[in-house]
Amino acid sequence: IPREVLSFVGAQLGVPADALLTYATRRQTRQQHMDTLREIYGYKTFTGRGARDLREWTFGQAEDARSNEDLAHRFIVRCRETSTILPAVSTIERLCADALVAAERRIETRIAENLTADVRDHLDKLLSEMLAGNISRFIWLRNFEVGNNSAAANRLLDRLEFLRTLNINHSALASIPAHRIARLRRQGERYFTDGLRDITSDRRWAILAVCVVEWEAAIADAIV
Repeated sequence: IPREVLSFVGAQLGVPADALLTYATRRQTRQQHMDTLREIYGYKTFTGRGARDLREWTFGQAEDARSNEDLAHRFIVRCRETSTILPAVSTIERLCADALVAAERRIETRIAENLTADVRDHLDKLLSEMLAGNISRFIWLRNFEVGNNSAAANRLLDRLEFLRTLNINHSALASIPAHRIARLRRQGERYFTDGLRDITSDRRWAILAVCVVEWEAAIADAIV
């Protein structure tokens, strides 16, 4: 224990800091005092049913959380609200990481389930259809730039027309938090075609669907 802390506590108790140096040398003393403090103030340990309830609560918060740090902060606040003693930092980090991964998988599955079989097939063809220059249709759609002449406008119109033929209902993303949509779009804009082919089907369809919806809106805005 830092000497500054001992000095502060000693001042509250009216004893010199040195008198506290040997506190809790016996492990049982520390445990007994912690049990007494929990009983007096009504604190609970992160075990049993209480831990399971907090775990479920954390997993429920994960979809809206923007980062591990954000979710950890929510967890700490919840522990204070429920008078639960914080577990080890590593436990909190692992819990939040697991919750965020599970939330990401739920979102991907939810988007995929909102797509018809035909739409899924069309999305997969974006990766298999190759165009001039040996680039996939997906990469062709992704490589759009706003220009200031008729040729650039025509290139945008070609892409917009194709995106609209995919006929993805925007309601497929209605229940997805905006920051999750933005994250899926960023992932789609980083992946190469082969990388998208290699990931799980739900994840692939979710990324492709988000990119199609977002690119369609972006290109339409650029044309206007």
